[in-house]
Amino acid sequence: MDKLLIVDDDYLVREGLRVAIDWQSIGIEVAAVAENGEEGLRLARSLRPDLIIADVRMPVMDGLQMAKTLFDEGADLAVIVYSGYKDFENARRALDSGVAGFLLKPIESEELLHRVSEVMAKLHEKRRDSRMLGQFISNLPIVRRQQFEKLLSGEESLSASMEQLSLLGVELPEEGTLLYIYTGDPYISTFLADAERALAGFTNAFEVFPDRAVMLTSAPLGIAQREIEKLLEKTLRRTDARFPVAAVSIGGDIRGAYRAAKELSKNTLYTAINCVVTESGNGRLKKVVRDALTVIERDYAKKLSVKSVAEMLFTSESHLMHEFKAELGKTFNECLTEYRMMKAQELLLLGDLRIGEIAYAVGYNDVKYFGQVFKDFLGCTASEWLEKKMQ
Repeated sequence: MDKLLIVDDDYLVREGLRVAIDWQSIGIEVAAVAENGEEGLRLARSLRPDLIIADVRMPVMDGLQMAKTLFDEGADLAVIVYSGYKDFENARRALDSGVAGFLLKPIESEELLHRVSEVMAKLHEKRRDSRMLGQFISNLPIVRRQQFEKLLSGEESLSASMEQLSLLGVELPEEGTLLYIYTGDPYISTFLADAERALAGFTNAFEVFPDRAVMLTSAPLGIAQREIEKLLEKTLRRTDARFPVAAVSIGGDIRGAYRAAKELSKNTLYTAINCVVTESGNGRLKKVVRDALTVIERDYAKKLSVKSVAEMLFTSESHLMHEFKAELGKTFNECLTEYRMMKAQELLLLGDLRIGEIAYAVGYNDVKYFGQVFKDFLGCTASEWLEKKMQ
């Protein structure tokens, strides 16, 4: 049943309202009575009634002041006030206070029950709408993610997907850049929010899936690549996160761009390096870079250098250096160090090897030098890093 609080400074009136009205006939029980607005306010805060019926004029605090205070505090209830004075000011104040009804004394029982029934029906409807809205809002991220997946997968027509996302408050650019980020790192949402700020001024939309994230931006490919590379350089080392990004021009074809970016993400060693990879002539990294990355992945524990790998691939050192910078935005040594540090972290978490053994296992014969590289790369020593991870 709904709970009622009666507030009136006149004992006979409040007791009459309490015992002479058949409240149970409309599903209401009297939870308490109060003799002024201040007491009513205190009881309302503790009892959380569904309805308050109160006199307007009372000492200490009147009924309208009490109602306004409760509504300002966000109370979910209805208030009906009554007065023995036919003055416009009280009626105006009642409306301004947000009360649901204003009655004049003397109050007929049937009229009061009828008005209360109307007021409570509206309160129940408002609460139902509020619950439905709350459920919709809580499910909104799931619905939006599902609709984003339909947009990318082609499960439904492109126009239908875009229309549905628009209804969900997602504005999609038809031109610009699609960024495909292959990662399950929990920091990805923060990274995407930072990316959105970095590309402020452009239309941006993104969604995070369990194993990847996709961002659509109206920024041209060159601008998007430059800003994301700055962000990678600025933030990712200190988070231990790896966010390799495949960037493809949308060109009016979101689904085609998505397929191309997904294909780019399959490049050898791609998931181990923080970089922005863009399409070359055949939609992949150039062969010399792919081959060099394969060498890193296979021989990272050995002594590697740009010169030795270039000789292995029958190309010049300068050409290999140029292609790495052009394709990945990083040097060969930076990619090698990233991969070695990734492997070092994996070995640290396994807990089977000492620091010196880990250094040797990832290609460093000098333990002290390994320690310095690890600290420069991750901002702390290997022992400190492991201690943080174990907390």
